[in-house]
Amino acid sequence: MRSFLKIFVYDLKVTLRQREALFWLLIFPLLLMVILGIVFGSAGDVKLKIGLVDLDGSEISQAVINAFQGIDALVVEVGDEEAERAALRDGDRNGVLIIPAGFSERLMAGKASEVTVIINQSELTTAQITSSTLRGIMGKMEQAMSGVPELIEVREEEEQDVEDFEYIDFMIPGILAMVIMFGGLTGYALEIATYREKGILRRIKVSSLSLPTFLASGIASVLVFSLLQAAVLLAFGSLVFKLKISGNYLYIAVLVLLGSVSFLAVGFLIASLTKNTRSAGLAAQAIGMPMMFLSGIFFSVEWVPAPVRVIAHCLPLYYLGDGLREVMINSASLFTVWLDLAVLGGMALVAFAASAKFFRWE
Repeated sequence: MRSFLKIFVYDLKVTLRQREALFWLLIFPLLLMVILGIVFGSAGDVKLKIGLVDLDGSEISQAVINAFQGIDALVVEVGDEEAERAALRDGDRNGVLIIPAGFSERLMAGKASEVTVIINQSELTTAQITSSTLRGIMGKMEQAMSGVPELIEVREEEEQDVEDFEYIDFMIPGILAMVIMFGGLTGYALEIATYREKGILRRIKVSSLSLPTFLASGIASVLVFSLLQAAVLLAFGSLVFKLKISGNYLYIAVLVLLGSVSFLAVGFLIASLTKNTRSAGLAAQAIGMPMMFLSGIFFSVEWVPAPVRVIAHCLPLYYLGDGLREVMINSASLFTVWLDLAVLGGMALVAFAASAKFFRWE
């Protein structure tokens, strides 16, 4: 334990003394957040333009329209289907909601009644917000309409929900996932490659210090910095961009730690398979950069071509970003994001096992 603590403290001190490391660990994520926040953070001030088509013409469908028109975060235009579809194609609508004929009759009969939602897919970030907003509003209405609906309650709930959701809330979990990924791929694992290249691992092998103790202390220091990064990012987002975190902080910490361990395992595998620090760094970048752009951490993968969507669902960063977003925005429990946890945990086990097989002292 004494050896573990000594190396743990040593790794922390080394990291704190490296200005480049501190830049990439803390300053760069904050700069990225500021840039994206300035570009997209005003999305909460821009009202979504929603077209409504009422093919039912009933009191209930009119009440739905009134509920939408009462939400300050929306600009609602009511028109016929052809005109609203044309406005959507021209980019004048973020989304169109069509209330079908017979809507009220099916509801009064206690039967399910579908509405059609069409999203403008030309702007991916706005499309995600529009989709989440419309689905949330209709979901709340569905809960409220157990019989004859009292839509005024739905409007009040959804007005608060819509105003509370901004793109910055969607973006920050993605930035956090990206930072965790690069910290694992290019952080301590590259340090292992450097130790091998300089012969330090060979000396450790013949010393009284065991390799598991050496590696565990280094991993522990990385996990501490991962939690520090998460705390700084979330605090900065809350203070500067009014980030709203509705999820459990303990669940967020679990995802941060599991994500860090998972990508550390991949980093160790890279360090085990490559010959030197330079090749390890290039391999890490070759893996990390495409993953950053294809995993949907800054936009929803639901609006990209199907082949890209399939690729995204094969990448571990997608599951880390999805898990963080579900917990932070939708107040999901760990049980709800079990698939994300399973993928990250499975990746960690496989990568560590492969690293143990291919690990080289020299």
